[in-house]
Amino acid sequence: MMKTTEYLAHDAVGLAQLVAKGAITAPELAQVSIGIIEALNPLLNAVICKDYERALKDAQQKKTGPLAGVPFLLKDVYLESEGMPTTYGSKYLKGRASKPDSVLVSRWRQAGLTILGKTNAPEFAADFVTEPAAYGKTINPWNAQLTVGGSSGGAACAVSSGMVPIAHATDLGGSIRIPSACCGLYGFKPTSGLNTVAPYFREIAHGLNSDHVLTRTVRDSAASLDITVDPATSNTNYLDGHLMGPGKLRIVATVHAADGTLAGPRQVSAVEATITMLRENGHDVVLLDRSPLVPVGGWFDLLWIDDIHSLLSERRLDLGYEPRTQDLEPLTWLSLKTLKEHGPDGLAEALRAREETKRAHLELFNRYDILLTPSLATDPAKIGTIGFLDHDSVQSWAEAGYGFAPFFILANVAGQPAASLPFPDTKGDVPVGIQIMAAPHRDLLILQLSRQLEQLFDWQSAYRRHWEAMGKHLPLPF
Repeated sequence: MMKTTEYLAHDAVGLAQLVAKGAITAPELAQVSIGIIEALNPLLNAVICKDYERALKDAQQKKTGPLAGVPFLLKDVYLESEGMPTTYGSKYLKGRASKPDSVLVSRWRQAGLTILGKTNAPEFAADFVTEPAAYGKTINPWNAQLTVGGSSGGAACAVSSGMVPIAHATDLGGSIRIPSACCGLYGFKPTSGLNTVAPYFREIAHGLNSDHVLTRTVRDSAASLDITVDPATSNTNYLDGHLMGPGKLRIVATVHAADGTLAGPRQVSAVEATITMLRENGHDVVLLDRSPLVPVGGWFDLLWIDDIHSLLSERRLDLGYEPRTQDLEPLTWLSLKTLKEHGPDGLAEALRAREETKRAHLELFNRYDILLTPSLATDPAKIGTIGFLDHDSVQSWAEAGYGFAPFFILANVAGQPAASLPFPDTKGDVPVGIQIMAAPHRDLLILQLSRQLEQLFDWQSAYRRHWEAMGKHLPLPF
């Protein structure tokens, strides 16, 4: 049996290569992952649904490919999976029947990924933290006092703790990039629509959303894109293509949010150090004194709230009764009230505002290839500070959450590819990240620049230090 230390030493592509060489079988690899999940999950609460029996059976079917045989987890929102109901982190949807696989799930299965279960998420993926009443709080393996972020917090915890090397995640307002920054991972949000959400959705949150994965390496993210992107949509080979250099780029950087607020000192230092590295590698980088970011108004929330109504309507038909007060969390009730108050006219106005903001923001990319920002405005927030239940008003919650993560939502508004990258700050004991963003459909460029930075940052040394520290307070089965 493979030792935990050896398992943690490889990314997903590396583990698949071991399977392909016959050094280990896919069922054996799954058993290693299951052992780590069973050891850590009682403490971390990342995995809320397990499908081990089917996973081990599927793993016996030999597949080939860059991720064949690799343990994998799905997020408990949007995508459906045969045998595991998607409950959206909601008490009201617990017990919901499972449905046949969504297209992406089917593609991951066909590529040989071993789907072991589902990860925790806030109710309807709506909060900045992962603390649903239905399943409880997910703990950050870096520091139990810090949030894992939301809404892909369970996925981030699972990858960061070493349960799996790669996990499904979603992003309609930073939900891939916030948890990746809180947990020291690589979080890439593809161009909206590049990964399908068929057959159960045409689009999610009026196109704000992107489904993809959380990983520890850039190549794992690229390998998953090769599996999930429809060749009719893109004929790019992301795994091979990301190995090519990005060329000389025009990069604009800011450490100020749209309202002018300066990011924290560790975040500013990370951006400044990244700028130095980029310039040393031939890129033209301009650090602006004032933020070039376009403000996003309260209309943004109407666009993601709109999907909740249809999900509840479907469940109401199954159960035969309306959700009771205790069936939904306060944030969900407030969201439904807000949507009703604004009505169709308010939603239409939100869509118009989105298009205006998108046009204004994308003008920046007529002059520059890349926008560089901090990932978060501060260090990962302490538990009990940015969740909806931590505040006595919607305004207070929104100010805390968007103040914590002000750099992400423009990529969703404009449908752009963007990635949060872990910066190797050896002086800090909590993660710090930087974000890069490009024009729509320049996904390969983001991956290419990410790989260049991955090599400059030496992520693997940072991960080794992380697991050494984590092993002192978590029962890793070494």
